[in-house]
Amino acid sequence: MPHHQIIIACRDNAEAETLRSAAGQPSASAYHKTSALLDHLAVAGGSFLVMTPLIMDETANGILTKVAIIQPSYSILYACHADRALNVLRLFGCGCSVILGPSELAELPSYLEPDERYLDALVMPPFFIDDDESSLKEPPSSQARPLHVTFLGAQAMMSCANALLNIHASGAISMACVAPCNAWAREHLMQSLEEYTLWKAQVKPSISASCVTLCSDFNALASLEPTAQHFVICHGLMSDAERDYIERLPEDVRVFVAAREGYSERTRAEIGAMIDPERLWDILISSLYAQ
Repeated sequence: MPHHQIIIACRDNAEAETLRSAAGQPSASAYHKTSALLDHLAVAGGSFLVMTPLIMDETANGILTKVAIIQPSYSILYACHADRALNVLRLFGCGCSVILGPSELAELPSYLEPDERYLDALVMPPFFIDDDESSLKEPPSSQARPLHVTFLGAQAMMSCANALLNIHASGAISMACVAPCNAWAREHLMQSLEEYTLWKAQVKPSISASCVTLCSDFNALASLEPTAQHFVICHGLMSDAERDYIERLPEDVRVFVAAREGYSERTRAEIGAMIDPERLWDILISSLYAQ
């Protein structure tokens, strides 16, 4: 069973018992109001937060944002109600690690034992507070220098979601990330993209303008071969395969690493100065201007 504490946030005792039973944790603490939940998380240390979309006085988005400030946790959302109204893209951008559909609760135990290093490497940059699109204008399409962005790391979906929320869909930009493992989250992530952004989504491992490729696994992601300029954004615990991928990249590929204060650009020799998260989106757009 998990070494870290399991904490439940839900509307009532009936939901709490459902989640305790599914997790195999009959003594897990449950909270129905935000203040009590945050007070407990502030002293709980690294923990698993298992929650439903709504508690008595807050939504999942609000909980995730507040938790990320107070005490970053491995957050699992069980979409047992209001599932049709959930903006899954925004939930991932707020720091949700896993989103289970209404019929996927049996999968919960499989997500309660991630690599211990994952929990130690959780990174919550401050960009989730503001997801307004970047105001920087891209060059005319005929003059733009195309860009492909690859997202790596155990929390790659968080950076990817925020890029999609903060950068207006561009015919000069393509993105790629490993999709969530479970079917419900994959489907609803694509639905959220369609409803809340102008970005398109595809699962075929290929690179297309104005599109994010949601790859089935890392091997599919690594098989993509960008012909345009290439940026890589790393967020959270990196696997050995991902680290090897970075080491094999051509020297002209720019690599950015998520940190608690924002992002830093990595070169082969050193880690650069910290970049404000909103500034990172401007860097991506400004790269479209031909040198």
